Amino acid sequence: MFLTSADLRRADLRGVDFRGSILNYADLCLAWLSEARLDDVGLFAADLRGARLDGTALVATDLRAADLRESHGLTPLQLSMAAIDATTQLPDALREDSWVTARLAACARWDEARTEEAETCAPPTPKPS
Repeated sequence: MFLTSADLRRADLRGVDFRGSILNYADLCLAWLSEARLDDVGLFAADLRGARLDGTALVATDLRAADLRESHGLTPLQLSMAAIDATTQLPDALREDSWVTARLAACARWDEARTEEAETCAPPTPKPS
């Protein structure tokens, strides 16, 4: 499904299966995405401010340059499986989390070493001890 630049503000998308879709630059402000399947979804530079992300699957989801400020229900575990970078805007509570910091570093190393044949996202980052 191609929804690049789609206007999905305030949409009720609970439980929707978006796996493999492209939502780059989409406006998902205040969208309700609880329990949605966003595995392997392109959300590059998407606006997710204020979105509900409780239980949302984010395995190999491209969240580079996405705006997640003020989103609700987002956890370090969810981010540990997504593609994030220094341009990903995170909620204050997650910005300094050690797991998220480790994920940012892992994604940066992976991006530097990546070849065209490589997977689109770094493997999940284990929780720091």
